[in-house]
Parts: sequence; structure tokens; C-alpha cells
Amino acid sequence: MTEDCSGTSYKPDPLRIPKNSIAHEAWLEHSQYKKLKADNELAASGRLREAMYWSREKAHNDLQAQHDATDYGLRRCIYETQRQKNELQWQRQKMMNEMEKMSKEIADLEHALMDKTNSAKLAETRLENRLYRPGAELVQDEAHFGLRDEVLQLRQTQQDLRKKIDDGKATYNDLEEHLIRLDQDIANKQHTLMTDLRCMDMRDVLKKGDLAPPATQTQRNIQLTQIEEELPKF
Repeated sequence: MTEDCSGTSYKPDPLRIPKNSIAHEAWLEHSQYKKLKADNELAASGRLREAMYWSREKAHNDLQAQHDATDYGLRRCIYETQRQKNELQWQRQKMMNEMEKMSKEIADLEHALMDKTNSAKLAETRLENRLYRPGAELVQDEAHFGLRDEVLQLRQTQQDLRKKIDDGKATYNDLEEHLIRLDQDIANKQHTLMTDLRCMDMRDVLKKGDLAPPATQTQRNIQLTQIEEELPKF
């Protein structure tokens, strides 16, 4: 404002002091108080940000440790399940080999029983025919006792063979039932293994896909403020 400006004139009481005016010392003290309060707020805000940062880092580290522990547990479970499955498959192969041997032994015993049956029929027929010899020829000679002993021996052999066949078939049936249980156990292990592997795949998707944490702090801020749709596309 200069002397030539419009509106310049004498005023009724320019030296008066307004009722709501304050002294310079009071204004200075108030300003210093406001500055001190602002500085305290900034310091408190800094401490809060630092506390939030360390809390966030601790939560992140705890979560990462939990993820690592879970991944290790899953990998350990997969390894153990696969090992047990391999053991069951090895037992199954041994069982199949044993059943094959048992089946061959049963077949051999049945073939031997058939041979002994034919021999027994022949011996009994010969012994029966000697019973019809005429007159003085109907004698219990050495040949008669030999045929009689042969029939008794063949009958005992047949009985022993039948028992061995029955025992072999019972053993084969037990092996077959055990094989069924082994197949069920292997199927259960396979189902468990596939479930754990799918779980690992899902965790990999979560860690590497769209649900993974942002790669940079800028991307994280954009995601937090939800302004990605407003950014220009290049």
C-alpha cells in the first residue's frame, strides 16, 4: 500500500487495542506449544510406524516359519507314505511269488494223488481178483500179503496227500486274503499320497499365483489402496 492508494484516510482511533488481541509473548508461547505438540505427534507417529513395521515383520516371519514347517511336514509325510507304499508293494510281490509256488505245489500234489489213485485201483483190483482163485490156489501167499501191504500203503499215501493238498489250499486262501488286504492298504496309501501331493500343488499356487504377496512395496501400496484399476495401461 502506498500514499497514492485509494481508501487512505485518517481513522477514528487507530491506536486502540482490540479486546481479543494477545500479547506477543503469549502468541510466541502458544506457537511454541503448537510446534512442540506437532513434534510430539510426529515422534509418536514415527514410533507407531516403527512398532507396526516390526509387528508386521514379526508376523511375516512367524507366518513364513509356519509355512516352512507345514511344507516340511507335508514333504515328510509324502516321503513316509511313499516309503510305506513301496514296502507294501514289495510285500505284495513276495506274496504273489509265494502264491505262485504254492499253486504249483498244490498242482503237483494233485497230480501225485491222481497217480497214487490209479495205482491203488490197480492194486485193489489185483487183490480182489486173487480172492476168486479156485480151490487150493486160494492161498494167502507172499504175493497176497505183498498186494495187501501195497494197498494199505497206497491208502495211507493218498490220505497224506489229501491232507497236504487241504493244508496247501488253506495256506493259499490265507495268502489270497492277505493279498486282498495288501491291495486295499496300497490303494489307501496311494489315495493319501495323491491327497498330500495335491495339497502341495495348491500351496505352490498360493505362493506363486495371484494370491502371493506383491513383489514390491509399491505394488503392495497399490493393492492396499485398490487403485490398480485407475492406473493407465501401457
